[in-house]
Amino acid sequence: MEDKPCIRTIVANNVRKYRKLNKLTQEALAESADVSNTYIANIECGQTWLSDKTLEKIAAALQIEIYLLFIPDSEEKTCVEDEKRKFEQTVSFLSEREEKLCSYVKNFFAETFLQIQKI
Repeated sequence: MEDKPCIRTIVANNVRKYRKLNKLTQEALAESADVSNTYIANIECGQTWLSDKTLEKIAAALQIEIYLLFIPDSEEKTCVEDEKRKFEQTVSFLSEREEKLCSYVKNFFAETFLQIQKI
């Protein structure tokens, strides 16, 4: 199963991206969308969700179609792919360590059993 960024993260990143593309500060976007500066900051940090009315106001203030706020960009995809690659490397490393440990334990018990047989 492929990992995907959550919708809140996608919207947060897109609000930030389009705000910067429009060379707007959080304060300017907040004023244009008739919301508070803190609210914009919380949206961009993914700490809050927004209503459909607020989504419309923000899209209008950013001069974009609302659907653009829901499209993950390639940077997010790359980030997910990097995390997946790191996870696969970790699993591979742990598998190798497990094989070595199993081999060690097998040898230990085989030698211990031989020693017991000599007694």
